[in-house]
Amino acid sequence: MTSDRDASAPDRLTALLQTELLDSPPEPGFDRVTRLTSRLLQAPAAIIALVDRDRQFFKSSVGLCEPWASLRETPLSHSFCQHVVTSSGPLVVNDATQHPLVKDNLAIPSLGVIAYLGVPLKLPSGEVIGALCAIDHQPRQWSDDDIAQLTELGEIVMDEIALRTENARRRTIEQHQRVLVHELNHRVKNTLALVDSVIALSIRDDSALSEFGETLRGRIAALTRSHALALDRGREAIALKELVCAELAPLQSDRVVVDGPDVQLSPGIALYLSMGLHELVTNAVKYGALSNEAGRVALSWTHLDDRLCLSWQESDGPAVTPPARTGFGSLLFERILGSALKGQVTRDFATSGLKVTFDLPLTS
Repeated sequence: MTSDRDASAPDRLTALLQTELLDSPPEPGFDRVTRLTSRLLQAPAAIIALVDRDRQFFKSSVGLCEPWASLRETPLSHSFCQHVVTSSGPLVVNDATQHPLVKDNLAIPSLGVIAYLGVPLKLPSGEVIGALCAIDHQPRQWSDDDIAQLTELGEIVMDEIALRTENARRRTIEQHQRVLVHELNHRVKNTLALVDSVIALSIRDDSALSEFGETLRGRIAALTRSHALALDRGREAIALKELVCAELAPLQSDRVVVDGPDVQLSPGIALYLSMGLHELVTNAVKYGALSNEAGRVALSWTHLDDRLCLSWQESDGPAVTPPARTGFGSLLFERILGSALKGQVTRDFATSGLKVTFDLPLTS
């Protein structure tokens, strides 16, 4: 058999490196194939060899002598598999000492390779990265059935490599996404911090805008917290209890009683709900139940059929009067939390205390 390809071709070596198999630890999926090869072909040794520029690396082997079994590689001077790569076809050697292509190969005295049967491991791109082979330490005639079985086992190896390559590709994509999310998070925080600074400077010398500016800065702070929470999680769900704790943390008060089961929210729902909770907390501190010494708030929720029912109930605060005009809170609750999220927000301005009920989907 003559060589018609260059084992050191750059494209082939690049394709081999991209599999991330070189010098990787043993893996059960590949070890099963070499054990099965040895058993089915009744061969004392079997190898999955990846042919590099100047060596062959054993991704898996069974029945090899030492030190090669522990080293998990040999130089190409000890490799029959390199000829499988260069020919891109099976190599059948019944007696290596008489075969013109390999009779001087050092694998004969060093590894005891006398009979050899190898089939190529070919990527979908057509590049041959190595060979699956069966080895006997004495001459033997390999049958057509041996070749057929080894070829099928080689396809199993390539399925395993394809699965491993796809997993590696996904890990790379996920890593890139994490980097992008981190950068996006950083930029959003910087942008919101800049907006906050501009507002602070704008209202510093204008007492008329002071209250409005501080309210706006509080809303920006809430938006910053919710963005950070959502962006840190990427596409992962966010626990409602964690969201509530983040919004109530500035109060440092035991006058807000929280009760509800574990509920996971999509990042989109969590973002808007955090803004709604911030608005309720702010108004309660300024005008509602948390503006005096006796008032209390009960925040509770339940969920059923992928919908969230959340209740904010104030009590023992100042007498409640409905707002005289439509403010930001009304727009937030009615147009964003209600309409945009396909939910419903009900506000009851009872004299005894404001009650707000949210009926929202758990996923956006």
